[in-house]
This record gives sequence, structure tokens and C-alpha cells, in this order.
Amino acid sequence: MEERVSTHSTHQACHHPARDITIVALVSGVVSLGTAVTTMVFDVSPLATLTSSGGAFIAVLSAGMNVLTHVKRNA
Repeated sequence: MEERVSTHSTHQACHHPARDITIVALVSGVVSLGTAVTTMVFDVSPLATLTSSGGAFIAVLSAGMNVLTHVKRNA
């Protein structure tokens, strides 16, 4: 008997959670650096620069993780 191989295979989504988390963290870092540079332009204290850039990092990171959770749950 002849064995037949189907050319119409089902597509399995390839999930890479480490890659997705790394991308979210890198985007958060870039936004944080941009916020720090923008804050330094206004000649504020180093504490204000760290506070604003840290807040931006946490905000973007938490938003990105929420999006990843939502996307993975609905996939």
C-alpha cells in the first residue's frame, strides 16, 4: 500500500515567550532613555530624570506585558 502525505497540513503557531518578553523589555528601555533625554533637556535634577524615566519604563513594561497576556490568552 502506498503511504500518502498530505500537502494541506494545519498551521501550528510558533510561540516564543522569551523573545516576546525581550522585545517588550527593549521597547521599554528605549522609551525610558528617550524620556530621560527629554527630561535632561529641561535642566532638571538627576532625581527627577530618574523618576520620570523609571516611571516611563514601568508604564510601558506593564502595558506591554498586559498586551502579551491578552494576545496569548486569545490565540
